[in-house]
Amino acid sequence: MKPTHVNRYADALRRTLGSQNLTTRGRESRHCRRLRTVTPQRLVCALVEALGAGRVETIADILRTFNAQTGLAVRYKAFYNRLAQPEFPRFMRQVYQDILRHLSVNVLRPVAGGGLDFFKDIVVQDGSSFAVHDALAQTYGGRFTTIRPAAVEIHAFLSVFHDQVIDVEVAPDKDSERRFLPSAEALVGKLLLADRGYQSLDYWEAVQRAGGFFLVRGKKDLNPRIVRIFRPDGRLQRFAGRRLQDVIHGFPRRRLELDVEWHRPKKEALKLRMILVWSRQRKQYLTLITNVPRSVLTARQVTDVYRLRWQVELLFKEWKSYANLHKFSSACAPLVEGLIWASLCAAALKRTLAHAGQRSNASIPISNRIVAMCGPHILPALLRAALCSFRGLERSWNTSSIISPTTPRANIPSATESEVECDSAWSTLGSNLEYQAMNPG
Repeated sequence: MKPTHVNRYADALRRTLGSQNLTTRGRESRHCRRLRTVTPQRLVCALVEALGAGRVETIADILRTFNAQTGLAVRYKAFYNRLAQPEFPRFMRQVYQDILRHLSVNVLRPVAGGGLDFFKDIVVQDGSSFAVHDALAQTYGGRFTTIRPAAVEIHAFLSVFHDQVIDVEVAPDKDSERRFLPSAEALVGKLLLADRGYQSLDYWEAVQRAGGFFLVRGKKDLNPRIVRIFRPDGRLQRFAGRRLQDVIHGFPRRRLELDVEWHRPKKEALKLRMILVWSRQRKQYLTLITNVPRSVLTARQVTDVYRLRWQVELLFKEWKSYANLHKFSSACAPLVEGLIWASLCAAALKRTLAHAGQRSNASIPISNRIVAMCGPHILPALLRAALCSFRGLERSWNTSSIISPTTPRANIPSATESEVECDSAWSTLGSNLEYQAMNPG
């Protein structure tokens, strides 16, 4: 890694994980009113290492990491009380936001003339849920009350160009997903990708009026009026003016592009593009709805771009597999939410390390997944350096492989061919996206 790149990333780490910043965050959230043995920096470093570099089943696992890092002998009760404070989740959320703000960079950019350069960014909205202790049903009610009375859903807003989350919300699983959609004003010049759970005509209209773009998978019962079917021979024009569900059984089993519209009482008709893609496995059409102009993306390009939505699913897998985002056996709501934010901190930090290595070695693709799996080889040295005020950090990194493609992989299974293929947005649309080299200064 070039010295300039190391210095820039190290400076950002100091601002984020330094004692001064974390103490300030602790006092702002009122989680830390007096500096005691379990200081904000010691607590954050222990949480990130425990959750990002090992398997955590109990609070005792985190306490062992804390005592090993600091050389102290803090007892369980005192440590538990720090995590059970009502201000703990607010403090950890602020730390997570600092990691995103200071360490995230734009690692991907669209190739000129590839279609994606029309957009300022491509963003993905989705959610992932998991069960928590049944005693938390009043705080975190689940959708499936018989088998999962209590469950949490993590709503993520992901930037494809940053290859990182922009915003996260933690909410009861029973809450509607549409509540957490970004505002229409936040999507000006951007393309939103979303699954069928976010289908909403009013929201689509608001995004279109604000100057944003969307590409959303529609439910199979969508029934707009067909305005036009684009086919060279014009053989399907007889279906124009009909309702989709009345004639879809007569469509050929192939990709089709339509102009459709919805008529709503006391509102203007909403006219959009619809792409139908026949699935041989499911024996039904995949329906995509978008307002992206035909001059920007063809029907085939629309279906290819929608594949980028899978990046958020890989992110959820990364959180749950390599950052201990799972059911925490505790009936204390602040503790559970705080550990959720701590897990996200660990995952976000490892991803920024992958990006730093990628931007300094642009010719060698670095897998987010492999770096996430290498937490035991990366995080202990990094976080112990943080506890020592980062002394010698740049020198040690220049002579080590802490964020290089040659990071040790002992006892780590190799990625499957499909996982490697889908690991990054660059591999999904390699002809339209490329890595950015880090510019000094």
